[in-house]
Amino acid sequence: MKKRGLDLKLSLMIVIFTGVLSIILTVASMVEHSNKVDEYYGENASKLALSFANMTDGDFIRELRELVDEPEFQAIREKALETNDWTPMENLLEERGLLEEYNEETDMLKSFKKDMDVEYLYIHSIEGDISVYLMSATEGMSALGLIGANAEEFAEYTTNMHIDPTVSDMDGIWVCSAYEPIYDSNNEAVSTVGVDIDMNQVMADRNHFRNRMAIYCIIFVLMAALCGIYVIRKLVVKPIESLTDGAKDFTDEESGYCSESVLNLDIHSHDEIETLYTEMRTMQEKILDYLDNITKITAEKEKISAELNVATEIQASMLPRIFPAFPNRDEIKLFASMAPALEVGGDFYDYFFIDYYHLALVIADVSGKGVPAALFMAISKTLIKDRAQDCLDPATILSNTNNHLAEANDANLFVTVWLGILDLRNGELKYSDAGHEYPILARQNGEIELVKPINKKMPVAAIEGVQYVTNTMQLNVGDTIFLYTDGVPEATNASDELYGMERLEEFMKTHYSLDVEELLPAVRKNVDEFVGDAPQFDDLTMLALRIVSFAEEKGEKTDGE
Repeated sequence: MKKRGLDLKLSLMIVIFTGVLSIILTVASMVEHSNKVDEYYGENASKLALSFANMTDGDFIRELRELVDEPEFQAIREKALETNDWTPMENLLEERGLLEEYNEETDMLKSFKKDMDVEYLYIHSIEGDISVYLMSATEGMSALGLIGANAEEFAEYTTNMHIDPTVSDMDGIWVCSAYEPIYDSNNEAVSTVGVDIDMNQVMADRNHFRNRMAIYCIIFVLMAALCGIYVIRKLVVKPIESLTDGAKDFTDEESGYCSESVLNLDIHSHDEIETLYTEMRTMQEKILDYLDNITKITAEKEKISAELNVATEIQASMLPRIFPAFPNRDEIKLFASMAPALEVGGDFYDYFFIDYYHLALVIADVSGKGVPAALFMAISKTLIKDRAQDCLDPATILSNTNNHLAEANDANLFVTVWLGILDLRNGELKYSDAGHEYPILARQNGEIELVKPINKKMPVAAIEGVQYVTNTMQLNVGDTIFLYTDGVPEATNASDELYGMERLEEFMKTHYSLDVEELLPAVRKNVDEFVGDAPQFDDLTMLALRIVSFAEEKGEKTDGE
């Protein structure tokens, strides 16, 4: 879509505003001028009508009006209209003694019309919606008894009375008409004097005035538009264009975002544009400072990221990852996995032979996440393995590890641990629980149970001097023990719902027969499907061991082979 420039928009606004203003002023001035002119001529017409009404003998006019209503007059008038001979009407007036005064009044009417320069001057009587002419300065004797063709103009009047002046088009002639009543000696209105002043020249002048005002209006609009465009272009559009060009230079991919591209314009308009320029310059300087900081921070993050990658590799290398774990030992099948929520995590697992018949299983979860938890995990894992090298009692191993870690634990970290030592000769499993999640035991027949100790103790490193307890349980051939951290049951979806132990136990009931290499990925997949697009908040660590057979007595060995 083609963009319209600011100068074009503002110019159109100026043209529209000045055009509307000019039209309003023109119409208002024409209306005011017309009203004043009409009022002036109306007053003159009313004065002329009133003057002649005062000069007229009202008693004589009343006699004329009564004569016009007589049947004899009506018959004589109809015959005169047919023959165009008005002598019989003159004879009737003379017979009634009214002819001389009629002629005098008519002469006075004509003289007044001539002297006052009026278009029409007449006397007529208004009765309801009938206008009956009695005298006319132009019609002569033929006006006597004439029924007016414009009687509808007087339909609202019920008697002879004053009528306000009006301007109207009378058969192509513009006139200003005024009417004043004639009173007899009894002060009764007997008829009306009508005066029509020629308004053709006035209307012509009015049209001329209107045309001139229209021309002046167009000239005014054009001049205002040109001046407005010039002023807007100079004071608004050009500074904004300069600001736009400066902003484009600053954001140019090749040469932008440098101190040379900062706006440096000569804008001193002392208005919002200058304020905008000042703020844009300040913004560009802050952007440069921000970019400089971002560059430094990015370099530092890249360095930290590289170090974290190394830490991730180191942590991963600390956990046994080669499966089958003990290819020369057919008595067991074992598989484990760990997926940290961050680059490095605090969960860990371990499995190792203490001697030929005793296999240690460890799963733990350090409080917190990230690098501190990972360091504490490394120390905890090393200490547990070290303490287990010459000890077959899980409680003793955890007690010694706890005292060592709690002695200098300024970070107040702790670790939940489940440590079990399995005798492969008979399936006896000795274990100690330091505040960890209960393992799930899947029997060969599909029965599922949680491995709950008699006494569950506090996590390792929380308090020095804790005496942990060793519990004993029996595993049979075909049984599977599933160890995990809280990241599995506490996995949360987008609706803040937990995966939960109920789902985990139900899943184990239907999938316990899977090989351990398939069981852990299946659990992870089921958790991921539940979580959906929600982010992973905690480490997911699992270990599964299944007894295939019991070991035979073959003498003392220490390498697990």
